[in-house]
Amino acid sequence: MKIKTFIVDSFTNIPFKGNPAGVCLLEESVDIEIMQSIATELNLSETAFLLKTKKNQFSIRYFTPTVEIDFCGHATLAASKIILDKLNNQTVDFTTYKGLQLNAKLENEYIKMLFPLYETTEYIPNQKLNDAFGLENIISTRFSKDLDMLIIEVKDKQTLLNIKPNYQKVVESSETIKEVVITSKSQDKDYDFYSRCFCPWIGINEDPVTGASHSVLAKYWSDILNKKEMSAFQVSDRGGSLKLKIISNTELEVRSNARIVLEGEMNI
Repeated sequence: MKIKTFIVDSFTNIPFKGNPAGVCLLEESVDIEIMQSIATELNLSETAFLLKTKKNQFSIRYFTPTVEIDFCGHATLAASKIILDKLNNQTVDFTTYKGLQLNAKLENEYIKMLFPLYETTEYIPNQKLNDAFGLENIISTRFSKDLDMLIIEVKDKQTLLNIKPNYQKVVESSETIKEVVITSKSQDKDYDFYSRCFCPWIGINEDPVTGASHSVLAKYWSDILNKKEMSAFQVSDRGGSLKLKIISNTELEVRSNARIVLEGEMNI
């Protein structure tokens, strides 16, 4: 069996920046074990598997090198880039394994996507986790039940950049959290807020640029800044930017870019 396979750098238009994702275009359904083995072989934070169901409609599943996950923003952007660019579509609809409906379309130099928008609830700080990240003087701690994601606000960008987690202690500090997103308000005019995303529980110590986290961060910062449209930057080593617009209580518009850096066929 030959599977068309791509590597796409998401949330950037510069090669080797942003967040790389694998994209596999399936001609027919394959076993979950095969998808997991391919994701392990590619060894990217996520690989998306696409299967056409109708015109401009695809099922999509996401795998890290170790597990399947429900939703991945940067792999959705990577998948959108492949469908819109390689298949010359103007729009595409995705349905995830859990029934989440996603849409992407071309808009000038951007790919515009509709993502879910998630609420957060109050969370009692976990001192072991805070110590594992070396965090002090935390401003706020919130939790997204939908994504098992913890949001921690710190005072500024420099504090964010200085974080050096002890990943073994991070994993040992909680059995319920899948991701920790640490964020700060921006002090410059280019962006409204910054973030970093850590996911050692699912095999990714630090994710370069994370679409799913912004499905939570958008609502969090909208409430604080009283804004519906925002610009965000994830300050990982690779870095990447997103333009966000809250459409409703449940929908988020995300605009960004992606760059195809590798394409070929996988023989299995």
